[in-house]
Amino acid sequence: MALQQMWSQAWPILSVLLACSVLSGAIILERWVSLRRAAFDRESLLNKLEKLLSENRLDQAITLCESMRKPVGKVIAPLLELSRRHRSADRERLERWAARLLQVEISQLGRYLTVLGTIGSVTPFVGLFGTVVGIIHAFRSIAENAGGGPGVVANGIAEALVATALGLFVAIPAVVGYNLYLRKIERISEDMQLSVDEVTDWLIPR
Repeated sequence: MALQQMWSQAWPILSVLLACSVLSGAIILERWVSLRRAAFDRESLLNKLEKLLSENRLDQAITLCESMRKPVGKVIAPLLELSRRHRSADRERLERWAARLLQVEISQLGRYLTVLGTIGSVTPFVGLFGTVVGIIHAFRSIAENAGGGPGVVANGIAEALVATALGLFVAIPAVVGYNLYLRKIERISEDMQLSVDEVTDWLIPR
């Protein structure tokens, strides 16, 4: 069975794997750019905010957060704005508001990761299915031609294993990217939570 013949017989499976490869690569690249932009220096940000808030320059603190164009800024800026508009707001209200904002921004950090994880989990099985189909066609072709030694059988199986190899080729980067990005999101989320807690303490001490 020639490789071209295998493609003609298993093109739906191989096409799915190639499409998954393109989608996985696009998600890996998009998340790398987004998470790199989302990362921030927590100590530097808190030092700047502490200085501004200690000098009662709340407007400048809000402007600083908005100008960052980062998830942490999208959480702290509305928190500061709420504190300015409702100076009588209690700590519990600020914490509830901050928790909602954090939830929205953290969920955005993990966008498309479910798709990436699914690709990493499923594509090896899709490739294996393609290999099984290819082997079935190989043996059927040998039977129809009434002959063929071990070399012919081995050649057919080797060509059928291309689907398994392609499935692993797609899955490995997807799994690695998924795990790396999960850890990256955990670090960013922790920094965001600590920053928000610190700002809340400055606005309304315990």
